[in-house]
Amino acid sequence: MVNSNSARIPWQNNVHRQWWRDHGMRKNVLSIVVLYSANFQLGYDETLFNSLLALPVWNRAFNDPSGSRLGLMAAYVSFGHMLTVPVIHLLVDNLGRKRAIFLGCIISTAGGFVCTFSRTEFMFNSGRFIIGIGQPISQFGAMCLINELVHPRLRGVSSALNMSSFCVGGMATVWIAFFCLRWGNSDWQWRFVTLAQNLAPITLLMGLFVTPESPRWLISQGKHDEALRILAKYHANGNTEDELVQQEFHEITAHIQQDIDAGNVHWRNLLQSAGNRRRMLVLTLAVSGTLVLGSGIARNYSTIVLKSIGIKDPARITAINGGLGFWYTIWTSAGALSADKVGRRTLYLVSTIGMLLSLCVITGLSALFETHTNNTPIAIGVLVSFFVFTAFHQAGWTALYSLYLIEILPFSIRGKALNWANFTQASSVLLTNFIDPIALNAIQWKYYLVFIGLEVVYLGLVWLFFVETKGGTIEQASIIFDRGNPKPASPTISEEHKDLAIPAIQRNSANTSILAEKDFVVGNDSN
Repeated sequence: MVNSNSARIPWQNNVHRQWWRDHGMRKNVLSIVVLYSANFQLGYDETLFNSLLALPVWNRAFNDPSGSRLGLMAAYVSFGHMLTVPVIHLLVDNLGRKRAIFLGCIISTAGGFVCTFSRTEFMFNSGRFIIGIGQPISQFGAMCLINELVHPRLRGVSSALNMSSFCVGGMATVWIAFFCLRWGNSDWQWRFVTLAQNLAPITLLMGLFVTPESPRWLISQGKHDEALRILAKYHANGNTEDELVQQEFHEITAHIQQDIDAGNVHWRNLLQSAGNRRRMLVLTLAVSGTLVLGSGIARNYSTIVLKSIGIKDPARITAINGGLGFWYTIWTSAGALSADKVGRRTLYLVSTIGMLLSLCVITGLSALFETHTNNTPIAIGVLVSFFVFTAFHQAGWTALYSLYLIEILPFSIRGKALNWANFTQASSVLLTNFIDPIALNAIQWKYYLVFIGLEVVYLGLVWLFFVETKGGTIEQASIIFDRGNPKPASPTISEEHKDLAIPAIQRNSANTSILAEKDFVVGNDSN
């Protein structure tokens, strides 16, 4: 049912064990942090409507939107996403990761300014549509570049922490809206909130000047020397003869050449083999599950939920939403830091079970509150359970989003598969943004029963189809899907890497924990 890629591969590496004390590793981490701005922007936008709903001036400016009209306004970003679907893989694969990110940031910034200075609802929606065109280009370009550039020792944590930046972006929206409440009846109470969403793409644009291109993309373009120099600079302080750098370079080259020779460059390859069919199923579940299992309500419409339990003061609502922002960041970071120790599949399972149980409690208490209006203990119980629900979601589904999607995909289909992921994401967001406010307005707490059913279904699908990918390099993680009839708890490695693997008896020996200062263990928990 599942398999593990937890084998440790010792390669000599010219870096310090503590990354912050190594010049090359610090540069590597700085580049990754700059790329986090793409997900910061996404997080900011995802909670923008929730924050604007709490601002009286915005509601007056747009005639108190609700129900289907509110859902349609929130969905304009998704319409833009849909327009990007046919071309995103062409941009990311043909232009390169950096140029695609640059283009996405320019488009998103233009849309942000249109929103900020809009005078009509049509103009505001048009700005949101433009943001929806640019945002996924920069997001998926940055997601690829993070995973393809990061040092193998930091791959699991760095990629997972990408989603923490998403939460920080959401938190920034809420607290900016909270402070803007002080501006009374000024239009800038909401205009400044929309203007601030340009901070991330502008930061990313400037950061691209100190961020290298993906070595994997460069190798796919025949630029082997440049790719080797980048790997050496960021993974071994410029030493091109470093063992880790050489192993990475030859492994990447071999995989890309193998895919080219096999003709794995067409859309049909996404479903041609059993391994790829399973990859696409898991990819679809990982993307949609992150967005449709009730998180959309927390992300966009927690203001409506809070009002339903008697909390209606704008200052209190924005303060609670701000607290949720901190809460999201803490638990997403906790999940990211646990990804290499606990494992991806385990986190998905624990996250889904926790969400299911806490949502059952929320549903029961909300039903009780309907017959006991203004009962403070019940309202507090709903609020606490809501925080518990989001903690489980953030620690699993959110924390693993950008990590798991990349490492299950071989380079040859990564661009096209992420194109499908973009379509799935846009469809899921469109569905939840449009339907959630209508359903919450029509049937209130009864709508939670839909998510309970969905979580039961997703729990079964995760158990059946998700595989463990922790440990090893990104190439080795993607290979797991191509093995026949994988079995649980079988930490094997592919045939082409068998000569590099540590024998099982050696891995179990206490002596393997004592390595020379310059030794490096891929997937080592000690960073």
